Amino acid sequence: MADINTVILSGRLGDAPQMRYFESGNKTVTISIGINKWSKKQEKEVVTWHTARAWGSKAEFIGEVAKKGALVFIEGTLEKDVFKDESGRDIAKTYILINEIKVSNKKED
Repeated sequence: MADINTVILSGRLGDAPQMRYFESGNKTVTISIGINKWSKKQEKEVVTWHTARAWGSKAEFIGEVAKKGALVFIEGTLEKDVFKDESGRDIAKTYILINEIKVSNKKED
């Protein structure tokens, strides 16, 4: 049986999308999505931040359409990059690779 790796999130962008362009012509975008959750312990809403990425034409779409504070609905897969820091230690960063995204820049959503 195949394993399942699907992530579905809905939240607001904490910042404008961060575009990167490569000499090869490829492009990528990184977004930060804040998910509000009620905390009984703190008796208030707390925000958990998640990083999501997209490549190619999807990245270009997100970079052109999404604005800081936009409500987004994404479906993707959980991915992990591992790299070395200056001291040679392994650093792991987990993010969501976006397969589908819906964006609403309306404030009332």
